[in-house]
Amino acid sequence: MLYKAFKKYLNNLRLKVKIMILILFILVLTSSASLISIKIVAVSSNKLLYKTLAGSLAYSAKDISTKLSNIEAMSSAIISNKDIKKNLITLTDESDSIKLYNSKNTLDYLIFDYYQSNRINSVSFINLYHANNVTYSFEALSQQIPDDIYEYIIENTNKKSGYPCWITDYCNEYGLFLGRDCRRVLNMKYQTLGTLVINVDMDKLISSSTETILFSSMAYYVLYDSGQNIYHSPGLDSSVAQNLYEAMKQDYQVINIDNEEYFCIRGSYSNFPWEYIFLIPYEEISGALGLSKLISVLIVMLTIILALLFSNKIIDSITIHFHRLLNKMDSFGNNEKAVIKTDYDYSHRNDEIGVLHKQFDRMVIKLQQLIEENYVNEILARDARLKALEIQINPHFLYNTLESLNWRAKASGEKDMSAMVEALGSLLRISLSQKDSETTLRHELEIIHHYITIQKIRFEEQLIYNEILDESLLDIVLPQFTIQPLIENAIQYSMEGIIDACCIDLIVKSHDDLIIIQVINNGSQFEEDILEKLNNKETKPQGFGIGLLNIHKRLQLIFGPEYGLTLFNLDDNHAVAQINIPRRTL
Repeated sequence: MLYKAFKKYLNNLRLKVKIMILILFILVLTSSASLISIKIVAVSSNKLLYKTLAGSLAYSAKDISTKLSNIEAMSSAIISNKDIKKNLITLTDESDSIKLYNSKNTLDYLIFDYYQSNRINSVSFINLYHANNVTYSFEALSQQIPDDIYEYIIENTNKKSGYPCWITDYCNEYGLFLGRDCRRVLNMKYQTLGTLVINVDMDKLISSSTETILFSSMAYYVLYDSGQNIYHSPGLDSSVAQNLYEAMKQDYQVINIDNEEYFCIRGSYSNFPWEYIFLIPYEEISGALGLSKLISVLIVMLTIILALLFSNKIIDSITIHFHRLLNKMDSFGNNEKAVIKTDYDYSHRNDEIGVLHKQFDRMVIKLQQLIEENYVNEILARDARLKALEIQINPHFLYNTLESLNWRAKASGEKDMSAMVEALGSLLRISLSQKDSETTLRHELEIIHHYITIQKIRFEEQLIYNEILDESLLDIVLPQFTIQPLIENAIQYSMEGIIDACCIDLIVKSHDDLIIIQVINNGSQFEEDILEKLNNKETKPQGFGIGLLNIHKRLQLIFGPEYGLTLFNLDDNHAVAQINIPRRTL
């Protein structure tokens, strides 16, 4: 029901409104597609930014892994160096002060040489702890770290049995440490000769490997070991750095930190079980994207406004010609003889509008000619009918004569004759006095009753007539002389086909807004598709056949093609003439 109401409302809108709705729909659809495209571009921009940074970060991660691997290789070279190992044995086994002094000087030189050659890998200092003392590569820098940290490093390194031991607990304060024992086999057992401690400057290591990426002073780099923060760039709070790991659900995303948005990327190192998160400010990126979106939206809105204004102008230039055509139609409808003029010449236009106007002007001229001809013909026909009526019997004289016969029959005691004459007079009076083409069921029944009265006197007990109807339907509208001819047809064919009584049933009922009128008789049958055959002239009308076809056409002409007369057989002994019309009252 809602759809039908909307469709009816839409159909009744003016042409200009319909076209504007169509244009607005297209503009909204196009604008939505544009905004969605902008959103897709924004997502693509983030993805492109991720790919660009991820590629650079992969290179920097590889560089960091390489440097740390170089430091591991350096530690392996130190503990396996024959001279270093020899001097460590001397420091362990000998007690001669000269030998001890020479060995220590040799270790100082060798350790410093390794330090100098590996500073490129961000090595801050190298310490070699042995039985006699400690050999420093950079004693001043080494002394800045508390002794308990060295004790912790040496303790954990001794547990590794000569394998590299990376200590990440102090990366933010003192840097990354690598510990490694130098051992020998004595009496079928390993003996620790010394412990190597290498300190890596994390800030220097990260900055040297990411200097081409950290283009903003606000960019941050965070390292994680098994989900725990081991290093973060200066300026980033440690709690924020730890929570950042939990917040990252994808390889890249935008995260809000202290009311500022950062574009974050997560990755890992190939040779070490560590992960990193790289952060750069997203404000400039989002600002550029936001500005692009705003400009795009403004352009779309401006386009919609200009399109609507331009469309309105174009539509007005079209609809004005339809308004002129409607005005011409109204003028012609009000005065068929008026000469219709407009302030625009359509004779030289060959588009659809010009064709419509020219065709309408030709139609008006043609109709005016036909009206004038029909008017003259109507006057002549009216004169002819008047002259014909003059020579016919005066209806009042006929009524008076039938009334005199009625009184004469009553005086003679001829009751049947009196009833027949009275019914005939009433039937003629009603028929001749009816001027309208439509009547009510009540009036139609009055005609039928007079007609049945005459037929019952004629056929006596052989004719049985019944009515089944709802009195609320007495005021429905139907064309004049619609039911009576059907009853007449039923009586005519029933009386010819049977010897017993002829039963005529008139049934009037309603179904929603549909009125169904049925005339049922016994003793006759309708030929299959009789109306269609009469209309197509496949069979010749006999008796009342042409009348049935006329009734059907009249009903369809008045009410529409979905209504009319239907003829069918109820069974082998009953024929039904059914009328379907819409429910209307005067």
